[in-house]
Amino acid sequence: MIAQPFSLLKPFAERLSVWISAKDDPPRTDDALATELGVSRSASLDQVHGNRVIVVRDALARSEKADGCITDAKDLLLSVRWADCQNFLVYAPDRNIVGLVHVGWRCLVAGTIPSFFRTLESEWGIDGGDTYVCGGPSLCQECSEFSDPLNELTGINPELVHGKRADLRGWALQQLTEAGVHEDRFQRIIDCTRCRADQYWTYRGGHQEEVRAGRSNALLCILR
Repeated sequence: MIAQPFSLLKPFAERLSVWISAKDDPPRTDDALATELGVSRSASLDQVHGNRVIVVRDALARSEKADGCITDAKDLLLSVRWADCQNFLVYAPDRNIVGLVHVGWRCLVAGTIPSFFRTLESEWGIDGGDTYVCGGPSLCQECSEFSDPLNELTGINPELVHGKRADLRGWALQQLTEAGVHEDRFQRIIDCTRCRADQYWTYRGGHQEEVRAGRSNALLCILR
């Protein structure tokens, strides 16, 4: 696993631990990962490409259908998994609150990112401008091809569509900006999962059977 992959979060390393697991990591259960990383509880979601975001403060074994989770509980391992979709960690250091959100293209259409920030605001009064946001590897624009993107990707800015390819990363950044996230508080790992199929699990890049069987990359974090 790649530990503390985001330089943007280095000032908070004593309070927030972050990892990305990739293709060469052995398969583990969520609880096994938690034990390996020094905590007794893990919380993960049944990700359904929707816009539901939940607050979690205790163990959760993929029993809640949602694509985002937020916690203020310490020593609880949060995780989201993906194989091409975008994935973001959102941290509000003033309140020591962290969340993860899985953002596939259907989530962009459904408004998962706005839903995430509405939850932050309603639960804790936190604005997007109070947060740091970091994104893991995901499909690049050249690998994000659709049959009819302007019709499939309802609500996308047409300027982000180039032929049959769509700039999903650009669309997510627009939604983050609209939520109040500042440019200097955003960082993305630019690796494309499909271009780097040697390093990451990628559905579009040929790992369909493995992904259906449960193999995926993961973004994990723990508040300390």
